[in-house]
Amino acid sequence: MRRRWFVLILVLLAGCGRPLQISATPPPAAQSSAQPAVTSTLSPSASSLPSDIPLASPIPDASTAQVVPTNAPATAIQLPTAMPATPAGQLSPTSSVIVVPRTVVPETNEQRWRAQEIDRQVIQPPQIYVAKSLVPLLWYDPVTGQSLQIGMIFGEFPVQAHFTLRSSQQPALEVPYRINNDFGLTSISDAVRDRMQNAGYTQSVEAYTIITDTVQLK
Repeated sequence: MRRRWFVLILVLLAGCGRPLQISATPPPAAQSSAQPAVTSTLSPSASSLPSDIPLASPIPDASTAQVVPTNAPATAIQLPTAMPATPAGQLSPTSSVIVVPRTVVPETNEQRWRAQEIDRQVIQPPQIYVAKSLVPLLWYDPVTGQSLQIGMIFGEFPVQAHFTLRSSQQPALEVPYRINNDFGLTSISDAVRDRMQNAGYTQSVEAYTIITDTVQLK
């Protein structure tokens, strides 16, 4: 027994006297644990980022996400219900022009005759003029626009108005005439009488005579 303990002590002393040998090649387990860890650049860990950069917020669930306007709070805009007024004489760009044709009212025969009398002035009561020589008594046909001679008058005749004849710019006197009765003109031309009837005059007409030196107020 003593001999065995003596041999064991010698072996231990022999081992302590040798220098320790360290293998240059670590065992496979050591190599795998000694390799540096590879970090993905696509998803850096929070510890590798600077402390002043905020981490991205988690993406909210689509079912609970709310739409938030990106601009300032919206202001309700009320559109005008009426077009703005435009200055007088100007048209609105959106306004439409409605042209209503004016109905032309035909003139009466009397209005056509009055249009030939410029500055007509009525004499009331009628005055008596005297023709010192034969002067023509005329009638304006409103249908054809022509002046026709009824006949020649001499002596006294009534005048109910004086005017300027438009066609000749001559001063004239308006003379009432009863067809085929006055001033000795009892049988006037049939053509003139027919034209008087066509114009609507069957009893009397307003005739006229031009003022000359032989026609004077009585």
